[in-house]
Amino acid sequence: MNRKMFSKLSNFLQNAVDTFAPNLTPLEEFVYHWKCVTNFFVDNKDGRQRIEETAIGGHIERMLEILQQEEIGSGEIGTTGPCLEYLLQHRLLDTLYTLGRTDQPPGMKQVVLSFFTRLLSRLKHPLLPHINVHRAVQRLVKACGEVKAAPTEKEEIEFLCTVCAKIKTDPYLVNFFLESPPKQRREEKKGEASAAGTVVSPPKAANVTSLRFGLVDALVSLAQSEDAWVAVKACEGLMLCGSLPEPTAAACIVERTQFCSFLAGRLVTQYDALPTAITPALIDSVDAKWGFDTIGEREEDQGFPGRRRVVALVSWLDYVDRVAEAANPTVATAVSREVSQQLFSTRFQASLLQAAESTIIVYTAYLTRCLRTVCSSALLKEFCFFILGTERTPEPVNQSEPKLRYRFLERCNHLSEEVCLVTLRLFDILLQKEEEHIFHNLVLRNLLGRDYYQPPSSGSGDQKDTQKSDPNPSNANENEEEKTPVNEEEKNSTEGTDATQSPTSSCPDSPAVSIGSTGEFPGNLSSPARPEVHKVVNSFLSLLPEEAKSSYQTADSSYDMYLRDAHKQYASLEEMCKGWGWPSKAHAVAEFHQEEFYMGSFLKLLFCKLEGTLVQSHAVNLLVTGLVARLAQIPHPALHEFLLDPFLSIKPGVHALFTTLTKMSGEIRSYMKSEPEFSRKLTLARKQLLGITYNLQNLRQTPKPIDPEYQWFEDQGRMEAVIVLEEFCKELSAIAFVKHHAAVTKS
Repeated sequence: MNRKMFSKLSNFLQNAVDTFAPNLTPLEEFVYHWKCVTNFFVDNKDGRQRIEETAIGGHIERMLEILQQEEIGSGEIGTTGPCLEYLLQHRLLDTLYTLGRTDQPPGMKQVVLSFFTRLLSRLKHPLLPHINVHRAVQRLVKACGEVKAAPTEKEEIEFLCTVCAKIKTDPYLVNFFLESPPKQRREEKKGEASAAGTVVSPPKAANVTSLRFGLVDALVSLAQSEDAWVAVKACEGLMLCGSLPEPTAAACIVERTQFCSFLAGRLVTQYDALPTAITPALIDSVDAKWGFDTIGEREEDQGFPGRRRVVALVSWLDYVDRVAEAANPTVATAVSREVSQQLFSTRFQASLLQAAESTIIVYTAYLTRCLRTVCSSALLKEFCFFILGTERTPEPVNQSEPKLRYRFLERCNHLSEEVCLVTLRLFDILLQKEEEHIFHNLVLRNLLGRDYYQPPSSGSGDQKDTQKSDPNPSNANENEEEKTPVNEEEKNSTEGTDATQSPTSSCPDSPAVSIGSTGEFPGNLSSPARPEVHKVVNSFLSLLPEEAKSSYQTADSSYDMYLRDAHKQYASLEEMCKGWGWPSKAHAVAEFHQEEFYMGSFLKLLFCKLEGTLVQSHAVNLLVTGLVARLAQIPHPALHEFLLDPFLSIKPGVHALFTTLTKMSGEIRSYMKSEPEFSRKLTLARKQLLGITYNLQNLRQTPKPIDPEYQWFEDQGRMEAVIVLEEFCKELSAIAFVKHHAAVTKS
């Protein structure tokens, strides 16, 4: 209390003296205040007083005001006034750094840091290029973060963030903060003796391995502060430094600082603290909250034990992902590889390869949640390489490497349904990510050779081969009709109406448009001898017998409800894939040729799961159909014809999606004959499943309602499977029409 009163009294006396003093020029007043500061240190060497008990703060504050007034009065930014010239010529900042470094009297360092911060932020004059400015700033930067939990942390981080903002505005300035070795600095100083107040060029960059980036080192130290505000501001500063375009600075950050190891090391620490007694649903419900949002004890109690630790991991991963997204490509790649080495290869892999069922479930759920957080290209690529491997050549039969990829595929058929579900959800999140390697590794590398396709023979053999390849006998007449050529005028006159009308209203004599066996994507409409889009749509809609359809009882017999979702999703996927250089026409790529066609373990898994629809749980069926629908929407011609062309001429023994669904239709027909109450049970199952909401998208997103009148009956699982297949066929037909419509609109 006495110290505060003394400080107020001293400031009052100082103001009184200034008031009655004769009028001085700004330079004279500036010099007067500076001499008051220096004289204090000459007259007071005991260091017993605190900074609050002196007038130093008032003198330094007045000096800053004079500099601001001088700049405003000059009216021209960039000119150096007499006061600023005096500050530069007499190396006032070097002296202030020395005074602040000793922190005598106590609190002097805070005053100096505050002065540097306001000087750089309030003056519009480009100060940092001056040698007597950036040299003092660089020295003060190195003095930050030296002491843990120091009383000057707040002032230190404000100063460092101001420097980062200045460098971000002019990235070339970062070269002033890349410190050379002592020997090289001594050589450089020989040429600086006569350049005291001039603007100089950055020192020539030495070998990166010998440079130091003190700004990043100080920020890394403060990012580990116990003060949450200081730590977050330090992380923001690190993000700014990492995003600088200067290649020398990026290389120095990667090779000469703890930037990458700090980011990855904290992830490892938080991973080791994760709770193991937790369900996948709780893990999935956690949101990333990087920043100032923290979880208090009350919120922890309302959630679940260990929630704070899960949020900490997801939030820090979200920050690392943002750094990788905004960073210089060199820094982004280095950070991603460091995370892959420290977290993925060391921690995650060991946990995921364990045999304990509970461990598999928990850590696969953690992996899925982490994957959902990652969006940056560099980190997502490392994530995909970790899960799927780097292979891009055709996948041979019965391959078991890379180990993690095939372990996940095996677990999709695990005896434990929970293991199966959590693994399928991992693949579901994978297919939602914007990374070309995912689609190439999982499905495309075995389809690019187009070894599934069998070109039709000429003459009478052509018709016979086409009929053999068509798994639906009812389409034989349609195939015969497709062989009839359509003249070009009729085709051109009807293309527009076919693209805008619903396929269910297409006429039998409408023109042929491409989704066909010549391998052209829907955008190529040149050949008339291809199945019409309404025939493709109707092929999927008529897969199940009418007796196995229950949606007609609720006026929901069409598939129009799926068109809007399919259109939105396909437009998004087109935008995502347009930069990947995919062809518009399916053709065999020689380097992906296989002696005997193998669709790949992932597609084989999905087709096998589809064949087991009637004996699988409702949750598994929804996930499997969702994965297949996602692949069907991908705008790649080879994948399109393999999944969505019912009339594709395929080799004997090859099973495409349509042949798999046709097999399921036959099983349902056989089951109908053995179940006399099939129709009644099917209707009851639909009513109990989701009320009046029958869209498959809603089925995948909405849990079953808890209805007090809900009663399970025998074979209800099979009935729900039939409903899922009915809705799935509608979804595929909507996807086929939307892709055709998009192609016609473009052409």
